[in-house]
Amino acid sequence: MRIALIGYGRMGQAVERVATARGHAVVGVIHRATPRSERESLAHAAEALIDFSHASAVAESVELALGAQRPLVIGTTGWDAQREAIAQRVRESGGSVIYAPNFSVAVQLYLQHAAALAAQLLRLESWDVAIEEIHHRGKADAPSGTARALAERLQRAAQPPREAVYPAPTEHRLTENQFAIGVLRLGSEFGTHRLLLDGPYDWIEITHRAKSRDGFAYGAVRAAEWLRRRTGFYHFQEVLNEILSHTEEE
Repeated sequence: MRIALIGYGRMGQAVERVATARGHAVVGVIHRATPRSERESLAHAAEALIDFSHASAVAESVELALGAQRPLVIGTTGWDAQREAIAQRVRESGGSVIYAPNFSVAVQLYLQHAAALAAQLLRLESWDVAIEEIHHRGKADAPSGTARALAERLQRAAQPPREAVYPAPTEHRLTENQFAIGVLRLGSEFGTHRLLLDGPYDWIEITHRAKSRDGFAYGAVRAAEWLRRRTGFYHFQEVLNEILSHTEEE
């Protein structure tokens, strides 16, 4: 498969490594300063586009993919406010997009099972919950997309309902129906997420820590392989089982 990269930061470079190792070819890189004609040429030369650039560029990346009739994988975070409008645009145009705040297969399974465990325990009396995430000091958004995704799952699953709070209040205490998201920015940390559960007799801590960026890249490349002959607007989690059972046709 021929892949064009949108953005060539540390994640774009990881995608290139993983894609090449899986037998794909990166036909070019689209940067912020790439002229429109060159962007369109690269998009048409590719069989899929993978975007790890910046939230401000997502709408433009979608239009590029729709114009070239190419599938697009979006690993960029921070564009949640545009999601519904972009989803409608993609569906109306017969386009192909798959997105996730985190393309790590392990993280997606972590989100699913950690939230389910928390929801069960929070039905019992005297259980409390919090989320902590740690990333490198250059990360622009906070909390991370993964922490937000975990918080959203908890808010949907917890009974009685609980509200995620970030940052923690400084002039009053958390109410009984709130839980805090803690954020640290430190050095070159790839990404650590912790779900903390405190009960009257037990303490449970469920942690996912990324060893490199290649795990995120691997999931994005697998998503692109799956998306090639499909149309629609998908979240990685929704189709993860299909993706993992998919065998790329030569």
